[in-house]
Amino acid sequence: MYSNFDSNKIIKRRSFIAILLTFIFSLIISIRLFYLQIINAEKYKKKSKENRISTKITPPIRGNIYDTNKTLVAGTSSNYSFILFKYINHNYYDELLRFNKIILLSSEHDASYSKLKAFNSYSPYILIKNASWDQIVLFEKNKFLFSSIKIIESKKRYYPYKNFSQILGYLSESLDFKHFPKGAFHIEKKFNHKLKGEPGKIFNEVNSLGKIVREIHIDHPKKGYDLNLTINLLLQDFCQNQIPHKKKGSIVVMKVSDGSILSLVSKPTFNSQDFEDRNTKKINNYFSNIDNPMFNRAFSGFYPPGSVFKPLPALLGLEKNIINNDTTFFCNGHTVIDGYSKKFNCWKKRGHGKVNLKKAIKESCDVFFFELAKKIEIDDLSKLATEMGYNQEYDIGLSNMNKGLIPTRKWKKYTTGISWGRGDNLNTCIGQGYNQTSPLQLAIHYNSIINGGFYPKPKLLKNEKTIILGRKIHPDHQKILLNSLNAVVNEYGGTANKLSRTNPNYIKIAGKTGTSQVIRIKESEREDDYYKKKEILEKFKDHSIFVGFGPVYKPKYIASVVIENGGSGSSVAGPIAHEVLNFVNKLNV
Repeated sequence: MYSNFDSNKIIKRRSFIAILLTFIFSLIISIRLFYLQIINAEKYKKKSKENRISTKITPPIRGNIYDTNKTLVAGTSSNYSFILFKYINHNYYDELLRFNKIILLSSEHDASYSKLKAFNSYSPYILIKNASWDQIVLFEKNKFLFSSIKIIESKKRYYPYKNFSQILGYLSESLDFKHFPKGAFHIEKKFNHKLKGEPGKIFNEVNSLGKIVREIHIDHPKKGYDLNLTINLLLQDFCQNQIPHKKKGSIVVMKVSDGSILSLVSKPTFNSQDFEDRNTKKINNYFSNIDNPMFNRAFSGFYPPGSVFKPLPALLGLEKNIINNDTTFFCNGHTVIDGYSKKFNCWKKRGHGKVNLKKAIKESCDVFFFELAKKIEIDDLSKLATEMGYNQEYDIGLSNMNKGLIPTRKWKKYTTGISWGRGDNLNTCIGQGYNQTSPLQLAIHYNSIINGGFYPKPKLLKNEKTIILGRKIHPDHQKILLNSLNAVVNEYGGTANKLSRTNPNYIKIAGKTGTSQVIRIKESEREDDYYKKKEILEKFKDHSIFVGFGPVYKPKYIASVVIENGGSGSSVAGPIAHEVLNFVNKLNV
C-alpha cells in the first residue's frame, strides 16, 4: 500500500513529464511558426499573392522588316479567334451547338461535352483560331444568340511579297495564348531576339474560383526592333522573273563597295505566308516537293564552279612566278600526264593553238590551265581560295550555313582514303573535280579581284558595319585578271562576246562564263553541241554559270547567276546576268 509520500512523488513526476511535453510541443510550434512567419515570410506572402492575383501575359508586336527603300516586307496584322467562357452562361453547350450550325455551317461540334465540362469555367476555351472574315460577319449578324462566345483579337505575321520568303523565313506556330511564336527560319530566326519585343502583363485580382474581381495593374508590351534589309524589292522581283520557267536556279546581286546584297533569289521558292496561315496542305507540299523549294540555292547551294573558277589558279600562278602575262602554252585539244593512259581534253576539240593567260581566260582554254595545274601545289590553291572568299561560311542571317570546298591533299585522304593524284590538280584548276562553291561565294570572290584582294563581308542588314576581309594582291596581277575578264565579254572570240554585240546599249560589263558538268559528256558531242539535241534527262544536263560585274571600268555591282541543268554559261546564265546588271545600274541603288 502506497503512503502519502509515494503518492505525492508520483503526482510530481507525472506533472513534470506533462509540463516537459507541453514545453517541447510549444517549442516545436514556436520554431515552426518562426520558420513560416519570419524565415519564409516572403515566400508565403508571394504564394498568397499568387493565389489572389492572376497574371495574364500579353504578346508584344513583332518588329517590322523593310527593304532598302523602307517598303514593308514583313509586318503584323490583326487576327481573330472565337473564345468560349463557361461562367457567363450555364447553357454554354447549347450555344456551342448553335455556333457550329451557324458559324461553322456544320453539325459537328468542336469539343465534346465531357471535355468542356472539365475545363475551368473562367479560362478562355479556344473554338477557332484564325477566324475568316465570313465567319466574323456571320457571328456579328447573330451576336444576340451568343453570350458566352466572344471574338478576341490577336496579332499575326504578314508577308506581302512571296519573293522575300527565302530571305525572311517564317515563325513557329503558337500552340496557345501563353506561348508566342518565334522565328523558325532565316532572318526571322537569326534576329528573333531583336524582333520579338517584350511581352506585357495584366494583373487581375481573382476569387477562389478564378473569376476576375478587379484589374490591378497593366505593364504594356514593348514592340520589337525593326530591321532594314539591303535587298531592293524591285530588283528582287526582276531577278526572280529572269530565271527561265520551270528551271531551278539562283541569282545574287552585290554592291562592290560595301558587300550589301541587293538581291538574293532562289527558284523555286515557298511562301512564308502559308506557314503563318498554317496552310498544312501547302506546307507539306513544300517539304515533299522533289524540286525542294525550301532550299536556298543562292546561299546553301554548292556546285562545281566550272570555268568561272579559272581566275583563281591564274592568280596563284602569277604569285608563284610559275606564269606571267607573256607565258604561252600550245593547245592542240588535249594534254597528257606521264603514267596516265587517259587524255585530259579541252572543251574545244581542235584546240586553241598558242595561248597566253589573257586568251586562256577569254576563250576559256582548258589546256592552258591543265599545264598550269601540273606546276602548282593544290594546298597552295586551297589556301589562296580561302583568302579570296571561298572555303568560308558567311553568317548573313540565313539558315543552313556551309563553307563549301576547295580541296586539299589531307581532305581527300581523310574523306576517300585515296591519296591526291596529279589528275586531281587538273580537274580542280578548271573548276571541276571536288570543287563546291555557292553563287554567293562566287560573287564574293570576284569582288575580291575587283578590290585588289580585299573584299567586304556580305551583309543583308542595311545598318550593319562594313567588315573588310581578304588580303592584298599585286596591282599588276589584278590588272591582268581584270583585262582578261573584260576580254571575255568585249573582245571578239570571248566566250561571252555575244552579250556586248546583242545589247550594245546595255551597261558595259566584264565577267566569266562557266559550264559545270553534272555527268561526263563526250568531247565530240560537246563540240557539236550534240548533247543539247539528245533527249537526255534534265537532271544530267550541265549547270549554266556566269559571274559578271559593271560598269566595266568602275565596277559598282556584281551578279552571280547559276541555272541548274541550264546548259552553256554563255547562252543561258550570261544573258540573264547582263539583264540584271543593266537593270540594277538603272536603279542606281
